[in-house]
Amino acid sequence: MSHGGVLVCLSDYPDELVRQWVPGAVEVVVAERELPVTAAYSALRRADVVIADAARRLVLDAPAIGQLDRCRLVVVPAVGIEVSLDVTAAGERGLRIVNAAGYNADAVADWTVAAIIDALRRPRDLRETGWVAQPLGRELGSVTVGLVGHGAIGRAVERRLNGFGTTVLHTTSRPPADGTDPGWVSLPELFAASDVVSLHAPLTPATAGMVDAPLLASMPADSILINTARGALVVEPDLVAALRIGRPATAVLDVFAEEPLPADHPLRELDSVRLTPHVAAGTWQARERVRGIVAGHLRVAFGIPPTD
Repeated sequence: MSHGGVLVCLSDYPDELVRQWVPGAVEVVVAERELPVTAAYSALRRADVVIADAARRLVLDAPAIGQLDRCRLVVVPAVGIEVSLDVTAAGERGLRIVNAAGYNADAVADWTVAAIIDALRRPRDLRETGWVAQPLGRELGSVTVGLVGHGAIGRAVERRLNGFGTTVLHTTSRPPADGTDPGWVSLPELFAASDVVSLHAPLTPATAGMVDAPLLASMPADSILINTARGALVVEPDLVAALRIGRPATAVLDVFAEEPLPADHPLRELDSVRLTPHVAAGTWQARERVRGIVAGHLRVAFGIPPTD
């Protein structure tokens, strides 16, 4: 038997789906997507639990968090919470926040390996080029891939790369305590030694802007940078300048400091960049996993017995 309460959903979930997650005495309010978050203030003031907006449209900024007079839990249907709410304001308010850690690991890992292979081989459609010899590419087993971040996604990428015989390095914010991790190197060592660098670190005050001009300049010739984590990990003006001189030679970017990527952004002008609109986690399976995690958090919060 649920204890009742008010659930406010800011994410773009169908109303009937949210009501399936919390049957019984729970009042469900699904925010209107066409309106700003300020239109949901009256509902937020009554909310016991809030589902944040992973799509970053109805962000719980400081004024919105100020409306949460009785909220006991914010559920973020994403891995990173900073895109959905003001973390500092939430901390000052004492809000309990849970996320959907790990839901996208397989999806992003698949996308990352596919992006690496595409960048190494550079396939062209014969309908565009005609029946001509393609430029020679590189095999995945011949390169060193450096993973910046070794959480669920980084480890999933490494498992896939191991099957290709790829040399894999990784770095984290702290070196292993016992020194027994043979794949761990420092961040500067990783950039200097890797043919491909793939970013999988969280965005924190310590990691914001960590990929800057000196690191980029240390990359080998014909190197590749891939970012599926957070755009703000990279100093984008430094990356634009580095790409123009070929270090790295190629970048594959799924995330950006400002999203959507502005129409006049200089990254759009570079032929050496592949740009995708934050879709690395976009699989049917990942969507079902994140919805299952959100539903589980809600059942616990409202005292609803788990489903079979």
